[in-house]
Amino acid sequence: MQGRVVWALFSLFLFYGYGQAPADTDTLFQEVLKQANLAPDEVRFDRELFSYYFRTSGTTVLFELAIREPLRLPYYAERVRGGVVGSVARPHLAVEQAASWLGISVRRTLIGDPLASLREQSAHPDALTNALMRLFQAAGAPLTPSTQAQIQNLQESLDPLLRQQVAFLVLVSVQARQWRDRAFQEFTPEERDALFLWLNLPHTRQDADWSANTPDAFALPLKAVQKADFAALFAGGHDCALAVQQAMEALQKADDATRLQWRKPFEYNLDTPWGRIRICGGGNDTHPRQPYLLLIDTGGNDTYLGAGANLSLENGVSFLIDLAGDDIYIDTQAMRTTPLPEVADRAQRQGMAFGGAVMGYALHVDFEGDDLYRTACAGLGAARFGVGMLIDLQGNDLYDGYAFTQGAGLGGIGVLIDREGRDQYTCFTQGQGFGSLKGAGLLMDITGNDTYVAHEKPVDFPSAQTAERNVSLAQGCGYGRRADYLDGRSYAGGVGILMDIQGNDVYRCSVFGQGSGYWGGFGMLIDLQGDDSREGVWYVQGASAHFAIGYLEDRMGNDRYLASLNMAMGAGHDFGVGYLLDTEGNDEYNAPSLALGGGNANGIGVFVDLAGDDLYQIRSNSANLGRVNAMGRGTLRERAFALGLFLDNGGTDSYPPNLEFAGNGRIWLFWAQQNPRPAESQLGVGMDR
Repeated sequence: MQGRVVWALFSLFLFYGYGQAPADTDTLFQEVLKQANLAPDEVRFDRELFSYYFRTSGTTVLFELAIREPLRLPYYAERVRGGVVGSVARPHLAVEQAASWLGISVRRTLIGDPLASLREQSAHPDALTNALMRLFQAAGAPLTPSTQAQIQNLQESLDPLLRQQVAFLVLVSVQARQWRDRAFQEFTPEERDALFLWLNLPHTRQDADWSANTPDAFALPLKAVQKADFAALFAGGHDCALAVQQAMEALQKADDATRLQWRKPFEYNLDTPWGRIRICGGGNDTHPRQPYLLLIDTGGNDTYLGAGANLSLENGVSFLIDLAGDDIYIDTQAMRTTPLPEVADRAQRQGMAFGGAVMGYALHVDFEGDDLYRTACAGLGAARFGVGMLIDLQGNDLYDGYAFTQGAGLGGIGVLIDREGRDQYTCFTQGQGFGSLKGAGLLMDITGNDTYVAHEKPVDFPSAQTAERNVSLAQGCGYGRRADYLDGRSYAGGVGILMDIQGNDVYRCSVFGQGSGYWGGFGMLIDLQGDDSREGVWYVQGASAHFAIGYLEDRMGNDRYLASLNMAMGAGHDFGVGYLLDTEGNDEYNAPSLALGGGNANGIGVFVDLAGDDLYQIRSNSANLGRVNAMGRGTLRERAFALGLFLDNGGTDSYPPNLEFAGNGRIWLFWAQQNPRPAESQLGVGMDR
């Protein structure tokens, strides 16, 4: 089954691989732009003007590349997709690629396997004993006679395959701790403690500090972003992901006799200075919330009450591996049947869970089964100054998260990979591919008809645009801290990506989502195949605000897009770029104002539909279908470029009958602010071929 899924992925990727585009968009752009005497390479912001208005540090390398060439966003998206596709089978590549988006070079497998020596050591007959002794020595902790007896019992009782993999992961944890400690070596012990405490606060408290207008409210995480050694931090995370990959491959090769032994009840526990080691199976086990260095469960329908996360600074590495069963991952027993919108104390929950890393590494793997993941803690493949990863190989799963979840990164890399099944993803805010300051978040789902929801209500995180709804910041969103109206300490957002390979999918969010960016952030939603439905409210579906990039790409299928209030479907605001690309299918667009290639306040909005008989419904006739609003007369902004671009390349399309300028076989041009040079003007262009 696993091989079939991976082959399906690579077949789709090859079909839509490098250079495979249904039309030469450069030629199309030349045709529509020539009416304004513009060339495609002139569609960009003046760098000096951009820098004059955007006085912020921390922009990512990927953002810097793409903002220089807005019309080449599909090219960059294609390269991003090509970079992460291999992580389905080799999850360490997700760390390598995400680090590169942030400007960190981590390529530890370039000329060999950095874990080869540790793997060789783990094959020694006394490897587990030696590995555990090394751990206690590294921790500076004495070995009591009782602990020595427990180690000997593990060495003698575990089957050879489990014993070898436990030894290997323990050795990796010792090495990864060295990378983690190096990453924070410039911090005093008091600074490390204070940072860990702040990063574990309830999300609502962190959210309040983020936007507080006081001198010291957000000083601690900002200082950490500027001071941490991210190359060292990500090197350790890379090794942990590679170790999990190699352990998965080894465990999947277990012979029938070993698998039969795993189905019989057994349990071994060992408390170490860095967390408990628990190896068990053969029953329906319940695992309490506590610091785990390593938790392996070989079978049964198990319940986990918050594991697979860094629960203390000493618990800097945490591995959770479940090999079989329909498992339940929850905070409390009551959550078995209570979805998060009905959990009364959800806003008070703190800490991390289930692939939730905080100043360390947390990796969670579930091999098979229809699983429930429900937590109000941050996690499900999320990282705050570290690397957090959740990998689910098979099953129809429900991921019910609250905030900072399902592929989210702040000063770190958070990854959720689901290979197979009809899955449901729900959250309130900051999830489903979310990148914050110096962070990257990736959610990648390979096959199945999936549902992605960022709850509008109940309102725990009211949006500045429409307070009766939550601000989503989800489904491919990059988000920075704008502080020119606060303490002046702004910092650019990171990279958030949601990638769905195959299936008829449903996406719902409110404000900022489905390929959106804010304040130096870069958000992408990429869907390769299926008849998909997307609903949002404001700044959605390839939209951005304030020096950011939002990008949505849909490759195949008859799709439906609905946005209810403003800024959607290829819309850019305030030196931001919003881009929607739909390559084929009979699609339906139900748009508000500032949509379908709309620009506002020196923004660039691009909408491209390359094939199909499409329906365009517009509820407002303001700056959409390739138009812009004028901005900045009498200021430097009057010569800052702004563009609304609408392009439909084929098909028999339907437009509102009251439109006088747009329709099949038509081309149009609007000047909102015409200056001597088109590249310093504000204009809208459109074409339906």
